[in-house]
Amino acid sequence: MAQGQFEYFQMRCFVAVAEELNFRRAAERMNMTQPPLSRQIKLLEQRINLTLFERNNRHVRLTSAGESFYHSAVDIIQRSEHAVLNARQAERGETGAIALGFVPSAAFQFMPLIAQRMAIQMPNVLLSPIEMMGYEVIEAQRSGRIDLGLTRMEAPRAEIERSRVVSETFVAAIPRGHPLAGQAELSISDFHGVPYISFTKDRGGYLKETLDALFYASGVLPDTRLEASQTHAVISLVNHGLGFALVPESAQIIQLAEVVYRSINIPAHFRSDMYLVSRPEKGLLVTDRVKKLITEVLAPFRDA
Repeated sequence: MAQGQFEYFQMRCFVAVAEELNFRRAAERMNMTQPPLSRQIKLLEQRINLTLFERNNRHVRLTSAGESFYHSAVDIIQRSEHAVLNARQAERGETGAIALGFVPSAAFQFMPLIAQRMAIQMPNVLLSPIEMMGYEVIEAQRSGRIDLGLTRMEAPRAEIERSRVVSETFVAAIPRGHPLAGQAELSISDFHGVPYISFTKDRGGYLKETLDALFYASGVLPDTRLEASQTHAVISLVNHGLGFALVPESAQIIQLAEVVYRSINIPAHFRSDMYLVSRPEKGLLVTDRVKKLITEVLAPFRDA
């Protein structure tokens, strides 16, 4: 038996006797006979050069040194058992920490659903959500600053693995008093020449490029009045009657008093997609478990 294991076993024997104050009961608790237990206690006392028990034929009690040693021994045993438990949980992917980068548009619905599910199914995994722009998610993934990322960027990179986890249509966000707000379903052609709030190119690039391509393919030229980088800012401008906007369907969770959302008939291949990105090398089991959880949580949005 290795030296460290031997000392740990002696400590467990000591704690059993200290708590039972009876060698026979302590031996039963340790699933051993009394003579080997007594021998372990003697070896421990010799090793630390202290008398831990006062004992005679009538009673067993701790010495003052034994009292002090008992509290330390219990702490060491508890820490050792906790360390083993943590290691086993880590091996099963039940504990750890995940840094998850996400684009702002994921904050409305997707990130809360992921965090909620993790709190239920993986309570011992610390989730650190970090809001980033799409290109920042990719760069942080490449550099190792995050473990996983949710981004709308789809440019292929050999060093990044990606899987599409969200694919949703666009809806029109329209000021409540606008004539088009009274129609249940709209066509893209209805917005020709209509005041429009666009996403910016620098920080809302994916959505801007997709929507610009949609207008171009449809031969529609809206009257672009303002640009904003984030979905919530775009919808806020709509709320103040400054124009309409096309936003991902999940953005309807943002309910403002003067905004109505309407379905819009557009070609099926113009979608708002989101990708789960990770490094291609084999990761920790906890990372793989979180990837699977995210994929399952967002499954209803993959063909929304």
